[in-house]
Amino acid sequence: MNKAVFWLPILFFTVWADGLTIPSRRPQFQQVQGTDSGELLIRDLHVGELNFLHTTDTHGWLGSHLTQPNYDADWGDFVSFASRFRENRVGAESDLILVDTGDKHDGNGLSDATVPNGLESTKVFNEQDYDLLTLGNHELYTEENTILEYCSTASSKKFKDAYVSSNVEFVTNEGKLVPFGSKYRFFRTRNREFRILALSFMFNFQRTNTRAKVTPALESLNQDWFKEVIFKYPAENVDVLVVFGHMPITDPENREINQVHRRLREIYPETVIQYFGGHSHIRDFAVFDRQSTGLQSGRFSETVGFLSITDVKGNDPRFFRRYLDFNKNSFAYHSRVSQSNLATEKGSRISNHLSKLRENLSLNEVVGYVPNTYYMDTKPLRSKHNIYHLLTSKVLPRLKSQQTDNTKSRFIIINTGAIRYDLYKGNFTKDSEYIVSPFPNDWNYIEVPLSLAEGVADYLNEGPVLLRSMAPPSVFKRSRPGLCPFIHDPKRSKGYTTLDDYGCEGDDIPHNTEIYYDVPNVVQSVELKSGTEDTAHLVFYSFIQRDVVRALNALNRRTTVAKRHYSEKDCRQYGGHATKELLKEWIRDL
Repeated sequence: MNKAVFWLPILFFTVWADGLTIPSRRPQFQQVQGTDSGELLIRDLHVGELNFLHTTDTHGWLGSHLTQPNYDADWGDFVSFASRFRENRVGAESDLILVDTGDKHDGNGLSDATVPNGLESTKVFNEQDYDLLTLGNHELYTEENTILEYCSTASSKKFKDAYVSSNVEFVTNEGKLVPFGSKYRFFRTRNREFRILALSFMFNFQRTNTRAKVTPALESLNQDWFKEVIFKYPAENVDVLVVFGHMPITDPENREINQVHRRLREIYPETVIQYFGGHSHIRDFAVFDRQSTGLQSGRFSETVGFLSITDVKGNDPRFFRRYLDFNKNSFAYHSRVSQSNLATEKGSRISNHLSKLRENLSLNEVVGYVPNTYYMDTKPLRSKHNIYHLLTSKVLPRLKSQQTDNTKSRFIIINTGAIRYDLYKGNFTKDSEYIVSPFPNDWNYIEVPLSLAEGVADYLNEGPVLLRSMAPPSVFKRSRPGLCPFIHDPKRSKGYTTLDDYGCEGDDIPHNTEIYYDVPNVVQSVELKSGTEDTAHLVFYSFIQRDVVRALNALNRRTTVAKRHYSEKDCRQYGGHATKELLKEWIRDL
């Protein structure tokens, strides 16, 4: 086995964290051994006194990525890894806490091909022995998903103590508001008996269904329940405050997590605070102050985040982070076993169940063959290999209305967030439909002057009228180009090359650098009919109807093309197949 040496930073860079300048300390480096296994060089990780494994935004990806070797592990392999890692790397001298920060629906056939959505995938997900877990916004879009999450996980016997949601409440059949799990959790770790106080916050999500209520995080920290927590667990009785939830740890727009941090620092001024975030689908690590950092661990079961803290009770705690590729090679290496010995009895049972579940749901059923790979953000928007270009030029023009004729010019607008993943060359299966575009996407339309219809897409992409959910979550990246070396090595695969507050060495497997291109909030397909009237049909997903109407009125105020005010009552059902059905039709016809 060939070995390679990597130099890993283990102390802070100078950073700016929410107005706080951290004094510069020259990074020191520790020499560790990597291994070349199947031409994959793996950076090791540093086990500390207190250690965490973190997942987020799995979105049903429990059965591995069948077209991507980087992520060939399934949920059974992950369960095996957590067990082996605890036994072989953590042992009795340290502690390990498993954390998940929500979004388990909408993105893969294992979750989305059942009724209700998540019926079977929830059972599989719950096989992992999480110490702390919570929900994401995708557990709140429909009543069915919310009820399923509350009944099967939040209030289950296994997770009734571990499930924490400090600012989300469940609405019972009687209309009563009850905590979605627990408001907080206090516990001592198994080995070192660290005193952990855990809180969990959802970002300020306001599109929830009637069976749940989300209170803004800062507002919840002013409620009576938190005053009782402060009284019961003052700073001198807490070693580590763990704040986890479905909220980005880097949020340049709303800065919710920074607001939460300022409030908690008023109460726990010297306590170690460790954040775990989610929602924006990126690998990220942020330094808040000398005794507080945050970790976010990607999406779609592509990443397991690792974090360790050493000198937990001292004056100078040291933090270490690593992003582990979700594959068997990484899992075996970090748990110090051979790949053939990675699987535990429980893990093997889960993997076998997933294979059978795929068959039962017909997810391997081949619909057609995709001739090329089409990318969301690693090809320019106008490239023939960009998936949005494919949709606007080949797929969306296939939409046929059941409610109106086709004599008028037509603008079809979709929010780019409706597309969740790249479309890979090869067999297009039933699973592929859910992977690329899992949402039903009902079509509505409004008839407006042509000159107004022409400006809506640009307005949604440039103006203030938009939702963060309109664009793919992963486009909200932190961009500091040039700070990390550009890597192009034929022996390495494409993958994540992450830049965070500790630098460029966080990924456990060094990959070739990908170039990312901006993705707009919406894209459109345009059909102009010559010799027709000066009105057009503006067609859009019902999901963005409110934003389309607001854009029309804003544009009309500038130009007064129409002497009226538009409302959602002016919108009509357009009919026709969902985007994933249109895509499937296009592939079948190739």
